[in-house]
Amino acid sequence: MQAVREARVRHAARLLEVTDMDVGQVADASGFVSPFHFSRVFSRAFGLSPREYRRRLRHSMESG
Repeated sequence: MQAVREARVRHAARLLEVTDMDVGQVADASGFVSPFHFSRVFSRAFGLSPREYRRRLRHSMESG
């Protein structure tokens, strides 16, 4: 089950990087039951909320 969760989180991170889907849509597309659960799992994996992850990624792309 851990491997499945990790694959879902990686998929979600990629969607946050390349799409403008909102967090709820990313959660759904990645197989999570709810956006709240997705945000908790994502934050544990990356140390950032999904919104903050996307914001920082896009900020670094704009500035560099």
